Amino acid sequence: FAMHAQAPGYSIRIELEGYHDTLAYLGHYRGDKLSVADTALAENGKMVFDGNAPLPQGVYFLVSAGKQKIIEFLIDDQQNFSISTGMSDPAGLAVIEGSDENSLFFTYLNHNKQSYENLKTRQKRRSGLEDKPDSLALLNHQIDSINRESVSYKLRLMEEHPESMTALLFRIMKEPVLSDFFEENGRQDTLSAYLYFRQHYWDGVDFSDDRYLRTPVFHRKLSRYMEEVIPKHPDSVIKTIDAMIMETNGNEVMRDYMLWYFTGTYEVSNVMGYDRIFVHMVDRYFTEQTYEWLHPGVQKNMTDRADQLRNLLIGNYAPPLLLADTNHQIVSLHQVVAEYLIILFWSGDCGECKREISILNDFCQSTDLDIRVYAINTDTTLTKWKQYIRDNRLDWIHVNGNISLSGDYHDLYDIFSTPVIYVLDEQKRIIAKRLSAEQLPAFLRHEKKMKTN
Repeated sequence: FAMHAQAPGYSIRIELEGYHDTLAYLGHYRGDKLSVADTALAENGKMVFDGNAPLPQGVYFLVSAGKQKIIEFLIDDQQNFSISTGMSDPAGLAVIEGSDENSLFFTYLNHNKQSYENLKTRQKRRSGLEDKPDSLALLNHQIDSINRESVSYKLRLMEEHPESMTALLFRIMKEPVLSDFFEENGRQDTLSAYLYFRQHYWDGVDFSDDRYLRTPVFHRKLSRYMEEVIPKHPDSVIKTIDAMIMETNGNEVMRDYMLWYFTGTYEVSNVMGYDRIFVHMVDRYFTEQTYEWLHPGVQKNMTDRADQLRNLLIGNYAPPLLLADTNHQIVSLHQVVAEYLIILFWSGDCGECKREISILNDFCQSTDLDIRVYAINTDTTLTKWKQYIRDNRLDWIHVNGNISLSGDYHDLYDIFSTPVIYVLDEQKRIIAKRLSAEQLPAFLRHEKKMKTN
């Protein structure tokens, strides 16, 4: 390819020996998604991707017509360059013209490949040296030297090219080193190590730089942080989310991605109490502000959903229920006196409900805790309902969800399937929800213990 003069847009010329398709795609990462940025015709392995506007910077890749990812490369502010390589070893054979960033990147890739091969060769030798301690020690020393040199290489590159995309990738992949946290007895101080790891997890990463979003690493690192690093408590998660969004410092691309990721993640979370996170997200970021990427109808559905969940958050008073019992007498949920009141939504046609009822009934008959069950049948067949209660000797408060003076239980308690269990304290505040009957005994024993301590 002849080199072109630098234009405001982009021109990426690729010559790929051994590529026989007539079409190719230019793809890039966006969080955990892969997106197509451009399409080009290919003739004898030669293709040109070009456009009038510059591409967002990040990690890009060439994709075959058969959707096979062939080679990754970087897009920075130099967007007029060429790559010549071959299908047999795309990264190893790559020759770059016009892109200092990719020259640096591919030099690293080849260095890393060589280090990996050296490590693999020496690790294979370990298995035959169990009875030769001197040789094994020498081999381990060589392995450590290769690992240290690999780390030194990255640190040196970050120091010499701090603004490069390659350095950016190293920063996002880097993890805190925990080798110094040991107590006097030689055991690791796990608490201090954890606190250090959490505090330094994002060292060097700038949340106002949306290039991180277009790497294969950012989403995975973010997911791990939220799922494994920060405390599993709604207030801790909310505090973390707000701080991270604040650190985007007006970068709308990063802010919008985090809004989308956090809202979607916690709207459907199975962790009890995490619906508080979704309600917080809607209240803080979607009630008074609109976004081009979010359809008004979807935003309204989000706010409606938050309003529905708001009354059912852990710690809130349970919505009143006035339902008819088997004798057509109205029984008020809030007038039932018990230290722990279990609300059970169930259906006679539901096999899982019957299993839960059996477990719950056994627990109620064997425990010395002050428990009562307000069992809400969602069927309309009165005869079958009464017969099931008699056959299973269910000494509970039985009410019909379809005969109500308090509104539709589906809306009041977010019931879209059965069985569903809520647990209330003696003030009728929700202390647990959507537990299984098997989880109830341990939960209530823990609650009782915390209450008496």
